[in-house]
Amino acid sequence: MTDYQHDFISNLKKYRQDKKLSQAELAEHCDVTTGTIGNIECGLAKPSFDLILKIPSVLNIHPAMLFATEQFLATLNDSNQNAKEKFFLENLYNELKSFLKTESWPFPRKILMQFRES
Repeated sequence: MTDYQHDFISNLKKYRQDKKLSQAELAEHCDVTTGTIGNIECGLAKPSFDLILKIPSVLNIHPAMLFATEQFLATLNDSNQNAKEKFFLENLYNELKSFLKTESWPFPRKILMQFRES
């Protein structure tokens, strides 16, 4: 089994389970038999090109995500965490900025401006 097959199988199982779909439910949505999905997940069968496109459509992911390595997925998770932190900090900044417009505190304004510059 190649690394791509291993990644595909692992990701197929992960995303199917994330969507709380059984093999039978995924198979039904993809118009294939339950055995087809089961055999793919066991490495006994390989999906057709059409099925490679249909599965991610059902799972609501990009087809490339089925071939993504664990390392790449970890990078995405880190990026998502950074995006969440950035979103949180930007919202906090905006809240503080709004609050400080109504108050006259020169010291916090100076800190806020330093924070914004970084």
